[in-house]
Amino acid sequence: MEDELNKFYENPLVTLDVDWAPDFIIEDVARKLTRENIRATWFITHKSPVLEKLFSNPLFEIGIHPNFHSQTTQGKNQDEVLENLKKIVPDAKTIRTHGLLQSTRILLKFQKYGIQNDVSLLLTKDPMLRPHFSKFLQILRLPYFWEDDIEMIEGPNWMNIEELFQIKGLKIFDFHPIHIYLNSNDMNNYNLLKKEKHIQELEKNDVEKYINKNVGTKTFFDKFVENVSRKKTLTIEELSEKNRRKI
Repeated sequence: MEDELNKFYENPLVTLDVDWAPDFIIEDVARKLTRENIRATWFITHKSPVLEKLFSNPLFEIGIHPNFHSQTTQGKNQDEVLENLKKIVPDAKTIRTHGLLQSTRILLKFQKYGIQNDVSLLLTKDPMLRPHFSKFLQILRLPYFWEDDIEMIEGPNWMNIEELFQIKGLKIFDFHPIHIYLNSNDMNNYNLLKKEKHIQELEKNDVEKYINKNVGTKTFFDKFVENVSRKKTLTIEELSEKNRRKI
């Protein structure tokens, strides 16, 4: 049973932090994943018509992406943030906190809101990653492996898909739809764009001049999707369920 579970850890998992992206960008990324029949977990930050459509897509799990920072627009305090997001996704079982903000006090709240899986620990490109069930927190913590904006900061290699896939252990990848659409190679264009308008209010004509024409996040994502479409994919909750049952 353990050997069979280990096989599932070897297949890359797709996660996406919505981060208030406008609907046309979310729809563009969702369409690509659906076309290639790739399962994915979306961590949502807000309510929108396109996000509501994702709820009915059998390929997708919808998790929540709470912003617990002081400037949050999701609620007045930590409990209100969680309550508001759970109103949007009542069945959400999976969470990644915005900015990976976490503490013992925050983690202990998750059980109260029906959260069973936490993906808020980034261990970049570390081998032999495994989920860990915390008896104290009563939650399965799944460390994740790669994130697009961290790749930019560390010195991007947008062509190393196969090399990453060869690393043993759990491989949860995290993409931001806005960076896929912008084909971001660094944070400069994104930061300039944010000065013009709130991300959620962007329209296509606002974004065009900020799209990177060289290699970047979209280059990596397209190649990633091409490779992953040939593998068995799971959502975070599906992998967690297998981990709970040990296959």
